[in-house]
Amino acid sequence: MMDHTLQSLKKYFGYEAFRLSQSEVIERTLSGKSSLVIMPTGGGKSICYQLPAVLFDGLTIVISPLIALMQDQVSALQANGVNAAALNSTCTFEEEGWIKQEASQGKLKLLYVSPERAVSGSFLSWVNDVNVAQIAIDEAHCVSVWGNDFRPEYTQLTQLTGMFPLVPVAALTATADTATQQDIRQQLQLRECETFVSSFERKNIEIDVLPAKKRIQIIYKFLDLHHDQAGIIYCLSRRSTEETAKKLREQGYRAAYYHGAMKSDERSLVQEQFLRDDIQIVCATIAFGMGIDKPNIRWVVHYNLPKNIESYYQEIGRAGRDGDYAQALLFAGYGDMKTLTGFIEDSASDDRFKQVQFAKLNRMWEFTQTLSCRTNFVLNYFGEYREQTCGHCDHCLNPPKTFDGTVIAQKALSACVRLKRLGHSVGINMLIDVLRGSSAKEVLDNGFDQIATYGAGREIAWKDWSHYITQLIDRGYLAIDFTQGNTLHRTNISDDVLKGLTPVSLCEPQDLELSAKAISSPDLTDEENSLFDALKALRRRIADSNNAQAYTVFSDASLKDMAKLKPGNLAAFLKVSGVGEHKKEKYGSEFVALICELVDEEDRLITTDLMSGGSARKASGSPKNKRVKSDFVMPKSSDTNYATLECYEAGIPLKEIAHQRGLKPTTIAAHLFRLAFHQQGLQTGDDTSTHARVDVSELITKEQIESIQSLWESLGKPPSIRAVHDSAEGQYDWEQIRYAVCLAAIDR
Repeated sequence: MMDHTLQSLKKYFGYEAFRLSQSEVIERTLSGKSSLVIMPTGGGKSICYQLPAVLFDGLTIVISPLIALMQDQVSALQANGVNAAALNSTCTFEEEGWIKQEASQGKLKLLYVSPERAVSGSFLSWVNDVNVAQIAIDEAHCVSVWGNDFRPEYTQLTQLTGMFPLVPVAALTATADTATQQDIRQQLQLRECETFVSSFERKNIEIDVLPAKKRIQIIYKFLDLHHDQAGIIYCLSRRSTEETAKKLREQGYRAAYYHGAMKSDERSLVQEQFLRDDIQIVCATIAFGMGIDKPNIRWVVHYNLPKNIESYYQEIGRAGRDGDYAQALLFAGYGDMKTLTGFIEDSASDDRFKQVQFAKLNRMWEFTQTLSCRTNFVLNYFGEYREQTCGHCDHCLNPPKTFDGTVIAQKALSACVRLKRLGHSVGINMLIDVLRGSSAKEVLDNGFDQIATYGAGREIAWKDWSHYITQLIDRGYLAIDFTQGNTLHRTNISDDVLKGLTPVSLCEPQDLELSAKAISSPDLTDEENSLFDALKALRRRIADSNNAQAYTVFSDASLKDMAKLKPGNLAAFLKVSGVGEHKKEKYGSEFVALICELVDEEDRLITTDLMSGGSARKASGSPKNKRVKSDFVMPKSSDTNYATLECYEAGIPLKEIAHQRGLKPTTIAAHLFRLAFHQQGLQTGDDTSTHARVDVSELITKEQIESIQSLWESLGKPPSIRAVHDSAEGQYDWEQIRYAVCLAAIDR
């Protein structure tokens, strides 16, 4: 059975192996048993029910809470040749009738519906006569009061599952602690259910937390490190999304806002523009991004504190879905705690639900204040325990330096005691003013200058006091009453510190050194990266012509695999990860043609076994230009080169050409080198007559050409670019070397 399942995995989804617990879940589903699947965002949850769906003789019903999530999943399935549809409020009466007819006739493999529709009388009456083979419940945490997004409609789904007692149910979510997992099983009445929990760690995401001060200025610096990379800024209020987007646009960024008060078509437009990379940044409330499989989101910023750890971890998981490095930056402030506390208090929920939300909010705050590994804090929250640190959070990358802060703690606690005796409870800012001996009117009018600890900490900077008091709160020596203006109060362990019985260790303040790692694949050579750029440009043209998102054609991971394998025929193309039979037939010819155009024949992968992708070899044969061997063959000018030439002739700068064409500047430079080489008449063909001469003197000087040529000759004229590049220790770019040595070879 599993051999057939693996073949289907490759045929429909283009993968040759399962990830995490996919195989165990799928095997269990195919044997008619139910499962609860806890798998991180990007871990491949959807495969757990989509692959059984194509294997079952019948319909798989998928419960999904958001229209955007449904549409994204359906588009991806259709791109893989799987017949899927969604019933939601955007469907016309005629469309709904057609979808139901397709499902009733057995032509539909997957049908996505909202929980509200799934438990409606009309749907239950209709589906009773349909051959249902599987029920999948996505975002299953919504069924639990302990989850981060409780929805009462989910608790009624047993009306649907109860109609099909012998049909396997797969409940799936990315974030659920042990209490939520137990509640999901009980609420959905999953009998003989096995739970599969994959690690919650997102190793490719760097986690950073900063105080909520000078946020927009820090975001500007942060974006300088993520130039032209897609990202999301989550805000607490609608107004904040609009104001932040406006500020970013004024700084020249392609930014838009997204919130619930916008019209449906306006929200859809923003989402579409973001998915197509027409805009770089979306400033949004938390409704944005759920279930959207945009793989190239490189960063997520939380402008405000999230309401719980589940929400936070789910939202940062929208970055780095391609497995490459991504960054998550969170601003944490007491003002947000007060706002979120007010939201909970003012809600119409019952007291039990409110207590749960208060507890989760407090844990979120503790996460922002912890001085240990932040990833381990999250893992512990979800019931995953370990000793080793993560190496990709701010505390692991830049460990805090500790010192004996007992005296500092005693000064702060003593000031709180003495102010309380005056009948006053104060917040952090006022406490710092008292400790630093401020002469502010409010300090003097209330007589705070009369207590013994007034000015006792004037030698410590204001921002450092803020840092230390925050740590005292985190350690439990001070508590914040968010219901009384964020005032500070002693706790039951404060007295031992004041008496000198308990020492206090504090950390020195240190600024976060914002940095961003390179995201180009370290396992791709410069030439492979150049091919990768060309493949991305082709993907974008195909997506635009089909009015689709680029990643539904192929993911970046698939294009990188193409760049490494360099398939020279359709059989070899099938070996690429993410390429199944349907996509091979639909897109294979165009991508293989581009690879053959840009890659020398002897470097392409040729495969003879079309079904399995086996019997592969590198193509053999003599180089097209016998006067120059191997790497030193200047590829012929192609359509993509001439597209660059049109921009060049229009006087557009190289960097702007790269931006307009969605390519790297090094790729554009390579185009110009090739054009310049061929236009000098060094190869046959007369395709330069209608174009201006290409001057590459700004890309390479005569002195550099002579130096490269001399180095090549001194190395014995090797046939490999890498030999010259490595010997030059990176002094010259790959295309500079190719251009210079091609000139030398032709001259000789």
